[in-house]
Amino acid sequence: MPRSVAEFLDRETEFHHLAENSPGAEFLCVWEAAAAAVVLGSSADAAVDVDEESCANAGVPIMRRESGGGTVLLGPGCLNYTLILSLDLRPGLRDVNESYAAILGAVARAAAVHGSDRKGTDLTVGNRKFGGCAQRRRLRTILHHGTILCEFRIEDTSRFLREPRRQPAYRCGRRHHDFLTNVRIDPAFGARMCEQFPGVRWIE
Repeated sequence: MPRSVAEFLDRETEFHHLAENSPGAEFLCVWEAAAAAVVLGSSADAAVDVDEESCANAGVPIMRRESGGGTVLLGPGCLNYTLILSLDLRPGLRDVNESYAAILGAVARAAAVHGSDRKGTDLTVGNRKFGGCAQRRRLRTILHHGTILCEFRIEDTSRFLREPRRQPAYRCGRRHHDFLTNVRIDPAFGARMCEQFPGVRWIE
């Protein structure tokens, strides 16, 4: 049964702490929220990023995650994945840019979206974004989590989120609902992620 976004975020923190104190332990979780929620990056400002009145009227909670990055709307039709990887086992991930390239390359192969591309920390198709991600690093481990839009109500992003102050150049000033797109991904995405990251433990 799907958990709430708050429960998933708590589990991420729990398993990241466990991995940091258990050398070599690595985890993967693939999940989908049962209801919509706005999630702020660690240093994001809700007053700037979120239409708080619209969220309050619709009963959409606003919460914060431990990683950086932008503010996102999660909910049904948005597939989420969380990877907690050992920097001792995967020293190439210590470089931030290299880690995004390597991990997103693996995610794209697992998702198997025809015509997909990577632009910075975004996964795109046809110059529209279908996947985003963020990281939290500790001494021995990296938590990398991301989203893939598959059957998401994209129009809700413009309802609950304000336009971000910082935007990639390829966005060209487009609003959320004109910039984002849904894709069809391989139904075996979770299993294919395990193949891309041998040794990870899949957690429910």
